[in-house]
Amino acid sequence: MSGQATLDCLFEPKTRTVDVIFVHGLTGDPQSTWVREGSDEFWPDWLKSKFETASIYSLGYPASVFEKWAKKEMDMFERAGNMLEQMAGLGLGQRPLAFITHSLGGILAKILLRKSCESEDSDWRAISQSTSLVIFLSTPHAGAALASALDVLPLSSKHIKLLGNDTGFLEDLNQQYRTYANGSDHLSTVAYYESYKTKKLAVVVDRASADPGVAGTTPVALDKDHINVCKPTSQSDTLFLGICRHLKKIVDMAQPENGLALEGYSEKSEDDRRDLLQKLIDAGREHEYHHANNAQNRFARKYMRTGLLSAARDDHDCFLSEIEARFVTHIYHPLICQGANDDDIRTALQSEVIDPLANKKTGGTLFDAASVLNGLYYLTEQCYIRWDVAA
Repeated sequence: MSGQATLDCLFEPKTRTVDVIFVHGLTGDPQSTWVREGSDEFWPDWLKSKFETASIYSLGYPASVFEKWAKKEMDMFERAGNMLEQMAGLGLGQRPLAFITHSLGGILAKILLRKSCESEDSDWRAISQSTSLVIFLSTPHAGAALASALDVLPLSSKHIKLLGNDTGFLEDLNQQYRTYANGSDHLSTVAYYESYKTKKLAVVVDRASADPGVAGTTPVALDKDHINVCKPTSQSDTLFLGICRHLKKIVDMAQPENGLALEGYSEKSEDDRRDLLQKLIDAGREHEYHHANNAQNRFARKYMRTGLLSAARDDHDCFLSEIEARFVTHIYHPLICQGANDDDIRTALQSEVIDPLANKKTGGTLFDAASVLNGLYYLTEQCYIRWDVAA
């Protein structure tokens, strides 16, 4: 494997409602780590038939990458940015996201989520905002557990040892993750740990080490050692059943029983099927198209990044509902339908729609004046409002 981390898509359905990312540990790789115990069968493939709208990815990185991430100069966060850029480029963060991690891969996932939370890049930040499930398979959340892993596994890098108790890095990282997880209204954290000794030497990650300290998370023991804890023997294996149970919750939320994605304002209304350009042409506003299209795209990206499980999604739907109601009540019926000129319409838009909604906090989300205008054009694109009189 090259020095750069990779994110390979293993399965991409026609309709994507959830994204799942497998993250291997330091001594593994994106393929062999996830091979069924006692065979050469790649068990993430089992998820394809059970979750037909879930895309599946496997993140890969060489040991040397992790070593560099562990330097005192915090090069790890620069490399996390590289990986977040890959994720954003693949459209991750636009749907509910699940991480399934083994061993030190869980630490890597926490680094990524921390970088995402702290980022000023909205696409990077969307990764943590859309993360709905993190499954830790024998992840050592404390320095003492890492020291045990270094003793049992073939890991000798002095840079990796910097993650131990002496620096306090793991404790600080896990404290940030607890704050992030406990503050989320849609994130589930699941932890498993091994109960068998690895290489007959020691249990690498025991119950205490596997506990991330997140409210509502109770670590579950598996009858496996540290190397095989991520390798279910069959589809009736406790691990696989548990993963499916937790994944099903977020898939069901993203895809209700009728098989359709949650709507809100994400689905176009049937009232007016013209595209945005045609609507503006018919209303004599063709000159606005370039700005209008960019504006509605900006709102659409933010709206979709909220994720189908996030309270922010409800905030955006409520905000759009207020825009639609004010536009129809104060602009469309009394002005557009009565043939008012552009100056009167522009003045009323400012006083009756933009000013009252600008910098207003809806739920837990603050929307500025630009968001109101972007929302207006988004509603136009989605066929909920129109700028000309109905035929």
